[in-house]
Amino acid sequence: MKIVIILVVLLALLGGGGFAAWTFLPEVVRPLLGMDLPEGMEPKPKPPAATSVVDIEPIILPLFEDGTVRRFFVMEISVEVYQPDGAVLLQRQLPRLQDAYIVYLLSLQSRGISGLQDLAFLKDRLLKVTRDVLGPNVVHDILFKNVFERPVS
Repeated sequence: MKIVIILVVLLALLGGGGFAAWTFLPEVVRPLLGMDLPEGMEPKPKPPAATSVVDIEPIILPLFEDGTVRRFFVMEISVEVYQPDGAVLLQRQLPRLQDAYIVYLLSLQSRGISGLQDLAFLKDRLLKVTRDVLGPNVVHDILFKNVFERPVS
């Protein structure tokens, strides 16, 4: 008889706790059950993280054709980093980052990949290179300011 009373009390507590959670915390319970929240009850989105933009000196690369330099590739970019540590970390690692950019761009050219004109491809790859050098959760985006080829004068 004692076991039945304990089970009834436990079921009453469980039911009461479920009712309280359903009533007072619907934004937590409904997504767990796979239900949509009613109008006006959507959870508030998190505000975007604060970022700052760090300009990087222009990168100028020679473009070779038949063993001679025919053109120069010029790229001016800015890196958008998360605050407050991103700009400091970027400034510390700037020589390594510029070297990684130059190595990657020259490897693209040596393989004959024309990614230097496809800015979406170039942005995606340079963002990966940047995250490899600086680590995750430091860089938000890369912004191209100026990308062009200049013939040898």
